[in-house]
Amino acid sequence: MIPLSPLEALPLGITRSEIERLFQPFVKVDDELWKLRFARRNRKIWRQYLKRRLFGWHRHSQRLKAAVAREYGNEWLSIDHRSYSLDAAPEKHSLWQWGSQRSLASNRGGTRVRQLLLVRTIELLQPRRVLEVGCGNGINLLLLAGRFPEIAFTGIDLTQEGPAAARRVQQQNDLLPPYLQAFAPVQLHDPAAFKRVTFQTGDATALPFAPKSFDLVITVLALEQMERIRDQALNEIARVSAGHAFMIEPFREANASGIARRYVVARDYLRARVSDLPQHGMQPLWATTDMPQEAFLKAAAVLAKVEGTSA
Repeated sequence: MIPLSPLEALPLGITRSEIERLFQPFVKVDDELWKLRFARRNRKIWRQYLKRRLFGWHRHSQRLKAAVAREYGNEWLSIDHRSYSLDAAPEKHSLWQWGSQRSLASNRGGTRVRQLLLVRTIELLQPRRVLEVGCGNGINLLLLAGRFPEIAFTGIDLTQEGPAAARRVQQQNDLLPPYLQAFAPVQLHDPAAFKRVTFQTGDATALPFAPKSFDLVITVLALEQMERIRDQALNEIARVSAGHAFMIEPFREANASGIARRYVVARDYLRARVSDLPQHGMQPLWATTDMPQEAFLKAAAVLAKVEGTSA
């Protein structure tokens, strides 16, 4: 079993102060309100969890592909990329933790921190072709392309709406909008490179790519929604990668007990372990949960080498 490493032990060169700088614009500190909201949410999750344990899983309560596509299709329709602006009115604050630190924060802060992890991992691996499975509205790849204009990026999502939202940004702008450039965690090298990203709709259980088409496959809170198809999705990730997979997902090691475990079960989220990855042809190299996290759902950032590759 691979241990969960502290941030400083990773070969990414990320410091705690860097993460604090990126996350801080989206934070509101109110410890009393945090504890009040935590207690209220805890009670709700207990009810949902007990219902699942007592009555089991009916088809209508499972996170099946059609339901996920509807839910996230509506979400990508409702999200304007301008909401990522550092000057935008904050979206609803949710409960976050990082070690002993507790805060109310916008989910945009988490997006920005995860973007830094993606940047440093790509700098470490130096891939030429990168696929994001579950790219949503394209925010990760739109920013990564500007930092790495020499890389061919492709994004695929189960919804029609997510890729369509990303393509609208490409069609309506010659350069990446200034508010997105400012949101990026590091300076971009080519603000026009976002227009070269390919976005398409597709199914993670049957990726429309030849074996070993990409040097790196990434997922960011996408496998989270794929508990019912996780084996097929993980097999496909390994099939199309010629080198590595980097996944920021709520693996079981990050949600092994307590309220996080109950929440995962109640929501039918991913319950795969990092230690399961070798069964799918991927050997974990390192993993960490040392980053700001939502209080009820923790993600582990995991780098894995695809077996049978020379990378």
